[in-house]
Amino acid sequence: MVREVLTRVKDEGDLFTCARTCRRWSCLAADVRRRRWPDHRSSFLSGFFIAKSSARSLFPTPASVFGRDPRLLRSFFPNAARGLLKRATPLAACHGLLLVRLPSSCALLHLAVCNLLAGTSDILPPLESDWRYHDSGYAIFTSADCSSSSEQQSSPPPRGYSVLFKVLVICSNSDHQPCTLHTFSYSKAMWNAPTEIVSDPTSDGICGPLMHHNAVVCHGTAHWLVGWNFLPPYDSSLHTIDVDAETCQVSLTKIVSPIRSNLHIYDEPQLSVAANGALSLIYMERPGNNVQGFRLKICTRKDDEKSEDDGPVGWLYSRVVELKLPNQIRAEGLHLTFLGEKGGMVVVRDNYMDFYAADLETGVMEKLMYHSCVSRRMFIPFEIYWP
Repeated sequence: MVREVLTRVKDEGDLFTCARTCRRWSCLAADVRRRRWPDHRSSFLSGFFIAKSSARSLFPTPASVFGRDPRLLRSFFPNAARGLLKRATPLAACHGLLLVRLPSSCALLHLAVCNLLAGTSDILPPLESDWRYHDSGYAIFTSADCSSSSEQQSSPPPRGYSVLFKVLVICSNSDHQPCTLHTFSYSKAMWNAPTEIVSDPTSDGICGPLMHHNAVVCHGTAHWLVGWNFLPPYDSSLHTIDVDAETCQVSLTKIVSPIRSNLHIYDEPQLSVAANGALSLIYMERPGNNVQGFRLKICTRKDDEKSEDDGPVGWLYSRVVELKLPNQIRAEGLHLTFLGEKGGMVVVRDNYMDFYAADLETGVMEKLMYHSCVSRRMFIPFEIYWP
């Protein structure tokens, strides 16, 4: 009878609210959602954070499970944690967990992993650092990412921690190039010894900083896009830094894309995860060169064709999505900047600092309740992990 009631709940956000009633209702709601939206993945974009000191709120996307109005980060937590998170800076998010930086001295990096649904926060031991935190890359792994073992996934968190997680931090050298990996695991409750990513980033083709701080997690591996070249050929230096969730082994993979990413035609590419779970690369094409409007060109990685000598991995040209502006927005003189994608929803910003969300299937855009000068490196999409 409860399932029959839930099948009549039209809005996905309302269905999520019903799922929070109890464990039994959660299972029923997840089953209803699977049947109604069979092509959806288990994640659902509910909003985004901005990684700067003046923006400590969750800004909702259309049909967000948190409603339509922005919510302060500290409003998700009881009184004990509100003071701690009052000055926290969001850094990365994954599966409903949010990694934040707490106020600290220049020589130490204090981080906390927050569960917005449970209202809990786990403070990590301080990490000694001599780099600027906003030059770094961050990732969160859950137990589902770290192991396929059902026994490990169902095991209780260790004492002192509310959830099972790993945290990765990639720091950069004085030239803003990524060089060192730091890993924290709940099982050891301490930071590991730093791992060198590459000994000479420039000789390995990395000639730029991380293009996004928040890692894209795909099939148990965290990926960062790095190495933008401003001289022809424009995409010759694109790589991914890949870190395995279970072993924390680091690898560097050169990207061979079918799209020649001239900066005059395309915005900087963006890593994503396609609906079928494959790692994807999204380019936003600007008007011009016989192109009337803004388009998204999507390439998908061929995971099965990696060479035996760890050579380049090929990417297939997948599809094109035409972005459809809202009726009241004029295209003349408009410039769009691609900020990020999660769960089939793309967020862009125009040259008037207005934000828009676009459906990755239809290209239909909707204006959001946010207005500010924000770069891609500040944009942190927040998703809800339904299971």
